[in-house]
Amino acid sequence: MALSERGARAGLLGIVLCVLGIAASVDLPRASGGQFWGDGATYYSMAWSLAEDLDLRYEAGDLQRVKREFPAGPQGIFLKRPRGEAPIYYAKAFSYPLAAAPLVRLLGTRGLLVTNALFLCLALAAGYAEARRQASAGTALAVAAALLAGTVAPLYLVWPTPEAFSLGIVAAALWAWRAGRPALSAILLGLATYTKPYNVLLALPLGLEPLLQRERPLAKRLLESARRGAIVASTAVAFFGLNAAFTGEANYQGGERKTFYGKFPLESPDVTFGNSGIWMTTNRLGPGVEGDATERLRGEGPPRAAWEIEWSFLRNLGYFWVGRFGGVVPYFLPVAAALLLFLAAGPREPKGWLAVAALVLSWLFYIRMIPDNWYGGSGTLGNRYFLNLLPLAFFFVPRGRESLVVAASVVSVAAFLGPMLVAPVSNALRPGDHALRPVFRLLPAELTMLNDLSVFNDTWRKKRPFGDTEGDPHKGWPADPKAYYLYFLDDGSYGQEEVDGELGFWLRGGHPAEVVLRALEPVRRMRFEVTGGPVGDEVTLRLGPREERLAVAPGQKREALLEAGAGFPYYDTFLYHLRLRSRRGSPIARAGGPPEERALGGFVRISLEVEKRPRPSSR
Repeated sequence: MALSERGARAGLLGIVLCVLGIAASVDLPRASGGQFWGDGATYYSMAWSLAEDLDLRYEAGDLQRVKREFPAGPQGIFLKRPRGEAPIYYAKAFSYPLAAAPLVRLLGTRGLLVTNALFLCLALAAGYAEARRQASAGTALAVAAALLAGTVAPLYLVWPTPEAFSLGIVAAALWAWRAGRPALSAILLGLATYTKPYNVLLALPLGLEPLLQRERPLAKRLLESARRGAIVASTAVAFFGLNAAFTGEANYQGGERKTFYGKFPLESPDVTFGNSGIWMTTNRLGPGVEGDATERLRGEGPPRAAWEIEWSFLRNLGYFWVGRFGGVVPYFLPVAAALLLFLAAGPREPKGWLAVAALVLSWLFYIRMIPDNWYGGSGTLGNRYFLNLLPLAFFFVPRGRESLVVAASVVSVAAFLGPMLVAPVSNALRPGDHALRPVFRLLPAELTMLNDLSVFNDTWRKKRPFGDTEGDPHKGWPADPKAYYLYFLDDGSYGQEEVDGELGFWLRGGHPAEVVLRALEPVRRMRFEVTGGPVGDEVTLRLGPREERLAVAPGQKREALLEAGAGFPYYDTFLYHLRLRSRRGSPIARAGGPPEERALGGFVRISLEVEKRPRPSSR
């Protein structure tokens, strides 16, 4: 692009001022209707506590301070109590709220978003500086902006959480590495590691670079690599030490840790840490595996069979890139394009290979260590953990192919992200709505993270029981092996309902529907009973490669029997992906009243023929 250095820097400054202006203009409590989302309640409370009280202790005054702007209180706040002690502390990393505290003191809650803007702009400046090494000023500005604006990164400007902060810190650390300032890079990476321990993998380029300098003696190369690693480690240890000093425990996610909704400790004399909240302890690296002798603490999830974890790992290899809710392609398309261009066409430079190696290692590590939540939880937009990895893309955009990365950014906004970028707060409050659009439904839903997909923030969609799915362990009654749960992934149906005393669901007339059936035992065959709606229907049923079409008149019932095939293992149950389609529908008349507004197609009931569970060794 024909733009002078002065012009590019003026453009960069203009973008920075624009982003800062947007952040300062947002009245977050008003824009959100007084609601928190994600981990916002915790970080908001921590920033205010540091700004006004200079501590990380949760007290009654902290709760009242939150309610000044958010009358419902800090819904979803994470708190912890050191073992054997009475004080309650916030249970998240303090680095982001500490950085935001001065601006919160000066600007109030807007200070959180201005902090986000500053670190987002820091990432932009670092990206521009790196791109300028190989491209003209105008092209460098365009590609740096594309790698940020063509992703979900701008959406996190309005999140009072550390995503933009971490993005900026990592980008600055990688810039310092390339600028020949390894000590600064190591310190920043140590801070990033404290904020999110998996960020230690991003130190790979910094640590490996000296080993590739063959003109130097091997001993000096090894010493320099070790020195850099020691600075990263000591910085992270220092921050964890500060966490222990101020909260009584180094691990901000360990010990007696809970999340709270509705009732909060110290809200009244009868509400305590012990008698409220949900246990949410994280004390181990990686998922719990059956047979592991490690002590399990309250709040940890149930262990999983080793073969099931391996099955999930194989699926996650693809989901990570093309998944509907967390995939790189729909949420970070310019990064995916840059990586593909680097690998397929080049030119490829050593710094690019180091960045790619860090990305690949992080990809494999995330899906191995957190196979059922590698994208950041049910309240996220895209893979929020990938924001930490985004700055790596600044280093593997192939020289001379920057325009293709910019084009990918345009496609990303036009096809995937445009409506989300226009309304960031409403999409943060309802993070699953965007995935109901047809373009997202072309991508596979990540079955490995079924319970945590953002669309299931609408509780009517999630884990609706059909039959006795629980039994009564106290009386020794087992669950019904033919019972199951349904998950409604889109608006092609109206969710669980009862008609004529039987549970099923209405299809939305004239629309496709996507449903996941979670069976307690392996399914041999599924029996579908379809009842025609007010004008009848023509329903297509698809289970894997098997498909059948049923035409039903109004009130008529017809059945289809489909072979189920192998289910996808998920927490000792089996998942089956169903696709249904209604061809016509109409509102149904109500006795003595106006017709129902819903367009009803066919009513679907499902029953299962199950088989004996296979031995784990056979899978």
